[in-house]
Amino acid sequence: MQGEEEPFMRIKVLGASGSVSEGENTPAFLLDDFLLLDAGTVSLPFRKKAQAQISDIFLSHAHLDHIKGIPFLVENLTNNTKPKKFVTIYSGKEVIQDLKRHIFNNRIWPDFSVIPSPDHGLLRYHSLSTAGNIAVRQYRIHTTKVNHTVPAYGYLIEEDNRNCLVYSGDSGPTEAIWKRMAGHRVMALIIEVSFPNALRKLALFTGHLTPSLLKNEIKKMPVLPEKIFITHAKFQYKNTIQKELHSLKGIRWEFLDDGMEIKI
Repeated sequence: MQGEEEPFMRIKVLGASGSVSEGENTPAFLLDDFLLLDAGTVSLPFRKKAQAQISDIFLSHAHLDHIKGIPFLVENLTNNTKPKKFVTIYSGKEVIQDLKRHIFNNRIWPDFSVIPSPDHGLLRYHSLSTAGNIAVRQYRIHTTKVNHTVPAYGYLIEEDNRNCLVYSGDSGPTEAIWKRMAGHRVMALIIEVSFPNALRKLALFTGHLTPSLLKNEIKKMPVLPEKIFITHAKFQYKNTIQKELHSLKGIRWEFLDDGMEIKI
């Protein structure tokens, strides 16, 4: 319609579940066809031509459900006709170290940072600092530590006109990423709610949220996101979590499912 603002970001939900079952895939969110937020599910939804457009992957942490799509994505690029094609993985130094030591170590999976040759590896790494930001095409991306059982990071993704998307990855109750939102126009937040309220102790022990814990996190935010998208629910608790989220009065929230496309 005439007069409507063009979306500054298009997000394809490749996976949005906290566990794997029929029709339920682990987290991966594709921005504008080239940038992935986490990579739990990559090759299954896409033909190789679409996979070849992915150039940048920002990982929240190194748990298997957030990284397991990368080995197959990179392997598929070995048949790419463009010899200069490569994928860059961004995250905190601990996450990068885990990938190098435990996944791309020539035992669990080949070291694609030196394949097809040491000078033209298909996989590259970029360790991020929580100070400042990094520019990737039209976006400036701010990195912040969050509270999980392993080193974990969330991202504030800012477009030129200062519209922002915040992605918290996996996190229990936290602080720094909400402080980072101050002064920004946060159009959307993608945040996990893994367990129902009855499993609050388990959620806290494993570094996750419940609907009631999410309600507490929202109170900490200096800026209320225009819309909150819920991800990472364990599929056996999904219906209960959805019912309990209705206690979030005055909040625009939506449950994410595989295959959805978000326009912000």
